[in-house]
Parts: sequence; structure tokens; C-alpha cells
Amino acid sequence: MENRNITFNKIGLDIAEHAQELKQQIQAVKQPVNRFDFSRHDEYFLTLIDELFQTMGKGITEDHPESSVLKGNIRSWGEKAADYCLKKEITLGTALTIIPQIREVLTSTIERGCLEFELSLHDSFVIYSTFETLLDNAAHAFSHTFVNHHITALERAKQEMQEISVPVVPITQGTAVLPLIGDMDDERSEFLQERTLEHATELELSYLIIDLSGINTINTWFAQHLNQLIEALQLLGIDTGISGMRPELSQTIVHLGINFKHVAKYLTLEQALQQHTAHFSL
Repeated sequence: MENRNITFNKIGLDIAEHAQELKQQIQAVKQPVNRFDFSRHDEYFLTLIDELFQTMGKGITEDHPESSVLKGNIRSWGEKAADYCLKKEITLGTALTIIPQIREVLTSTIERGCLEFELSLHDSFVIYSTFETLLDNAAHAFSHTFVNHHITALERAKQEMQEISVPVVPITQGTAVLPLIGDMDDERSEFLQERTLEHATELELSYLIIDLSGINTINTWFAQHLNQLIEALQLLGIDTGISGMRPELSQTIVHLGINFKHVAKYLTLEQALQQHTAHFSL
């Protein structure tokens, strides 16, 4: 045990003091595919690698290998490195190719230390596993930051798509058309109800035509949300009309037991606009 602790400190000190040399060793590691070789030529990323070795080496020498401080510093490094790769538009798959290079150089350093102190196989394995865990923590934080970034980007794109999917289009003062297209799942139906009410209020509408000709299918959730939307619009003093109700859609609505009372219904959007124009021209 005593030799193991001494070796831990020795290896940690060796890594911290020779971080520059270890970084150069990584540059010398050959990559099987050239496009994954970004780490050799990006000066700032090479600085980050040097920083990782410094963090590992000093953390193990000055603290305990299992300390929360060291693990926290390792995670911070992973997040920082990922942020830089994202900024440079380096993909996760490409960026992660640096991990095997770091692992290879660390393994050689650990092996030298264990041989120098003639550690048992068990103690050597414990030391190796500790460094492996630290590197895995760095890789996990690195990957996690990438994944979170992409999840956030996807959510933002989804939000933007939802906004586009609720196009309340003004046609005259106080009148607008809401053309619905595609499939309406529960989430989109709920969003439709919320955003339509907001748009209708902002535009100070008195009449809204909801066109269903672009809808593929109507399910229970959409029919209920559509009914609730019409009722909410009526409470705001906004009359509604429905156009583009194809036979299969109307049959589904009847089967679901939903009756759009006090709502003008038109076969096509053109008919709805003609009727509405004719009504207000009287």
C-alpha cells in the first residue's frame, strides 16, 4: 500500500512536470484517418491537453486521487474542451479521437512508474484504473456537454418549427386564416391552441378561418384541442369558420362525438373567403 501511494505521487508529479513532453508524444501518435488528426494542429486544443495533464498530475500529487475537487476539475476540463470544439464546429466523433491518444500516453507513463517501484500486479492495476476513471470522467463531461448542446439546439429548432406551424395570416382588418398542415400530435395540438389565442389577441381579430385541407389525419387529441380552441376564441369575441373538412375527417369527428356548434363550415378555403367577403360587403 505504501509503495502504491508513493507511486501515485511519483506518477502525478511526473505527469505535471512533463505535461509538455506528453503533449508532444500525443502529437506523434499516428491516426489511421487523417481527418481525425485535428488535435495535432490546433494550438489551443494542444494547450487544453497540456492543461488536462497538469490537472491530473497536480490533483493526484497535491490531493487524493478520489477527491471530489480533482473530479470536479476534470469535469470542468471536459466541459471547457467540449465548448471549444463546439465553437470550432468539430463533431463529437472527431473530437473523441483524442481520448485514445491521451490514454496511450498516460498508460506508458503509468507503466514506467509501476515498473520503477516494482509494484505488484494488483497495485499496478489499481493505479491504472484510477487514471482510467479520471480520463473516463473527462470523456463523459466532454460528451455530456456535446449532447446537451445538441438537445438544446434541437429543442430550439423544434420550437421554431412549431412557431412556423401556427401561421395566423391576416387577410383583412380583423380577419385572418390559420392554415394547418401535416400531422397533429398531442404536443403540437396543445401548442396550436396556445399560440393561436396569442396571435388572435395580438392581431385584434374578430374572425378566424381555420383551414384543415392540409391536415393528414385527425385524432382524438387534436379534435378536442380544436374544439377547445374554437370555444376559447368565441369567449374572446372572435367568430370562427372551418374550411377544408374532407369526408374522412368529418367522419372521424362525428365518430369522436365532437360537434362544432355555432361554427361556419366550408368545403374549401376559397368558399370560406368568398362567403366572408360577401357577408361584409352587404
